[in-house]
Amino acid sequence: MRFWKRMFGRKKGESAFRVMDEGAAHEVPVFHRENINIHNRQEREQYIRSALEQIADAEREIHHLEYEYNMVTSHLTDIEELERLPDMMQMEVKEMAEKLSALERTQTGYKEKKNRISDEDFSRMEQLGGDVEEGIKKLREAEEYHKLVKSDMRRLNGERHAYEYRQEELEQELKNASGIAAICFGALVVCLIVLFVLQVALQFDTKLGYVFVVGIAAVAILKLFLKHGDAGREIVRVEKDINRLILLQNTVKIRYVNNKNLLDYLCLKFHVKRSAELQSLWDRYTEEKAEREQMEQASKDYIYYQKEFLKLLRRSRIRDTSVWLHQVGAILDEQQMTELRQGLVGRRKALREQMDYNRELAGAAQREVTDISGKYPKYKGEILELISEYEKKQQTAGNVRRRQRVTGQPDG
Repeated sequence: MRFWKRMFGRKKGESAFRVMDEGAAHEVPVFHRENINIHNRQEREQYIRSALEQIADAEREIHHLEYEYNMVTSHLTDIEELERLPDMMQMEVKEMAEKLSALERTQTGYKEKKNRISDEDFSRMEQLGGDVEEGIKKLREAEEYHKLVKSDMRRLNGERHAYEYRQEELEQELKNASGIAAICFGALVVCLIVLFVLQVALQFDTKLGYVFVVGIAAVAILKLFLKHGDAGREIVRVEKDINRLILLQNTVKIRYVNNKNLLDYLCLKFHVKRSAELQSLWDRYTEEKAEREQMEQASKDYIYYQKEFLKLLRRSRIRDTSVWLHQVGAILDEQQMTELRQGLVGRRKALREQMDYNRELAGAAQREVTDISGKYPKYKGEILELISEYEKKQQTAGNVRRRQRVTGQPDG
């Protein structure tokens, strides 16, 4: 750190940098030897090495910048070549670019589409295949039958409750008839006793009374008997109807259970809760399948038209043909082409300024080494050895970079 401070150190009021020219974007460091002891081997060697490293860094940077500069220049040349094409050739290029652009829009639209079926659902529907449509039919029929069975169960349950309620009413009527019969018998006994007392004690003629009382009692008992008989027979009919409804309910319950098991199995098989959900899933799968087939065909077409587009560009003397695969919009839109050209011109200008800066930087360092060698000839041999060492190092580094480019490894 002390050496760097001394090498780039400056006197009070003196700038450590000088501007290349007025308005330049970069500044080149000025070498100061005032505080460097050239006669000190360590400081002299460090100073020379730092200048040589500066040259190496500048040359390395120029190498990268020249490559990029050539790429930008080549791209600008391609734009000029495209604009100089004959009208017929330009029309072919634009037609091919339009096809590629349309295919790109199709692919982009598919990728940006929302509410697409998930890959899991798509795979399941694809695996089930033809069973789905039959499954939808069976599931819908099972749901309809499920509604009918539930309706029958509710109706049978209602009828059974109605018959059971009627049975309770009839049993209550029998109890009431038995009670009334007992009351009538008691009233008959009381009336007969009263008539007997009147006849014996008061010497009344009670023959008509006996007839009247017995007649009324006979009529009442007859009515009660008939009513009791009707209620008994109706109870028998009601019990038969209840038993019949129980048998029907048992049959319907068995159908309900079987239907419920079928519904559960179909829902489990297709991973849905109802037929409407399976229908919706199947419709979306069908649509998705058609879109995927369309996308697959679009991808094949895109690859085909890419190859044809590249062939067409090569026939048009375009160098960087692959670049235009990502800039078909510029071929179709003059405004985009103008913006692309302006951007490339700006980039080339910036690259040229950076290369000029690095050339100036390397030149300054080279002049500094040459100046020291000229002013101190007794150290010229040592300086030449350092330069030779530097050149060998650069040659080795260049070979490594070439091998990396050949093998496809990144350039360090």
